[in-house]
Amino acid sequence: MITADQIKHLYDNYLELIRLEIDEFGVKPTEVRHLIGRIGEFHCAIQVNGTLTHLANQHGFDVVCSKGRRISVKTTAQTSGFVAIGKTTINQVDDLMLVQYRDGRLSTVYYGPVANALQVCRYYEYSGKYELDIAKARKLLAAQTSPVQA
Repeated sequence: MITADQIKHLYDNYLELIRLEIDEFGVKPTEVRHLIGRIGEFHCAIQVNGTLTHLANQHGFDVVCSKGRRISVKTTAQTSGFVAIGKTTINQVDDLMLVQYRDGRLSTVYYGPVANALQVCRYYEYSGKYELDIAKARKLLAAQTSPVQA
């Protein structure tokens, strides 16, 4: 099994590789989705003191946190728009983490129960996917973490 130190090392290496792709080849961050997606999983594992799934492209979830909860990680370099969440594997997930790559850094846009995220998604029957608006995800996280109003 991969250790926390190895995950951090991979995270740093992937971050540098993404910077090189952008700076040296002049590509936009949205064009290196394969790298962005993987570094998002490292980011999540570091944030929740978790482990990566044993299989690359595991159906349903990507990280298991220290409390045993299964997390699906969605990573984007978009500043607005939507991320897709597949309906067929959603029952295998406890939580969702939406990570954004922006200006050479990663930040968590949303982290919480997948059920809460699905409540603000729109669903497309033809594709079998939910779409989570990035702005709505950000508001959902803020609502989760703001103090309860009396």
